[in-house]
Amino acid sequence: MGKSKILKIVVALCMVAALLAACASPAPAPPPAAQPPAAANGTDTPETDAGTAGGDITIGVVMIDMTNQFFVDLIEGGNLAAADYGVNVIWQSADGNFDNQIALMENFIAQGVDVIISDPLDSVGLTPVKEQASAAGIPTITMAGYVDVPTNFTTVYNDLENSRITAQLIGYTLGGEGTVALLYGNRGNLVSDLRREGFHQGIADFPGITLIEQPMNWDPPTGMQVAQDMLAANPDLAAIHVVSDAVTLAVHQAVILAGRDGDIIITSYDGNPDGITMVEDGVYLSNVLTGARKTGYWNIHLAIQLAQGYRPSERIMNMDTHFIVNEETFDALRAIAPHASLITPAEARVIAEAFRDEIFDPNLMG
Repeated sequence: MGKSKILKIVVALCMVAALLAACASPAPAPPPAAQPPAAANGTDTPETDAGTAGGDITIGVVMIDMTNQFFVDLIEGGNLAAADYGVNVIWQSADGNFDNQIALMENFIAQGVDVIISDPLDSVGLTPVKEQASAAGIPTITMAGYVDVPTNFTTVYNDLENSRITAQLIGYTLGGEGTVALLYGNRGNLVSDLRREGFHQGIADFPGITLIEQPMNWDPPTGMQVAQDMLAANPDLAAIHVVSDAVTLAVHQAVILAGRDGDIIITSYDGNPDGITMVEDGVYLSNVLTGARKTGYWNIHLAIQLAQGYRPSERIMNMDTHFIVNEETFDALRAIAPHASLITPAEARVIAEAFRDEIFDPNLMG
């Protein structure tokens, strides 16, 4: 982002902070994030079956794909948990195809794995195969998707509220006017749906803003093409929000090719290492740290507990998140979201690397 653009944004944000401090009512505190699953001696409710022990545990994971950088990092974190606890994890890619997801889950059921984790393209559509797993005595985890099966557990972020806040930040920074683009994943994926809905809620407070949107199917080349089309059709485009860091990088390339680098506000989600640097360098106005490797580690940790026969008391668990912004954005964002966790890019790097110390339980395997 050019120096003149940065200066304009800083001035706008200062005005935002002053305005909101004067007239905005405090926002309600978001629900607390779930802690890592409790160990066997915690408060969760055990089943009568003591479960499977140690190295005998096999976990099957069905990913949307295994090329998106977030998914690559998630797998790295999951493999670290597998090594720490001595369990077997089988990763499979659906290559962005829903029918493949069902077939891969059916294969895992036939193999008799102990737990199945999935990142669904369509949460509701997975209900029958999740019921098959339950009937076979196999508990399931749905990352970023809710499936109403008693033996299924959902792990998500506070995506709705985070996306609402991001939209508000863009709206106030633009002075409530302009054309804003939203690139979401795909309809039916809970994360994508929540991030899209939250952004719609936030931008609705600005009647002077025109919102355009398109899916990008979590695919960087698709996202780049969508952004190029949007830029060509909307020469007045003032801001772009993308719901996945891996795709935002490709969208930024489209902005550069259009000769608009430094002229368009860009916000992102996930806090991948490159995305953190983009905030630090002033290319992105904000990002949200979810921590892909932490997500992978946390879900394998939970899967081990399910394999051991324990069931968390809550079937939907929120993982904590943090807004990544430079210091000049702090006051404005704090005025919009007084209860949100705000961190600098330097702090984000420390938190992103500390996930193992936060989650690892040396007593988990007994």
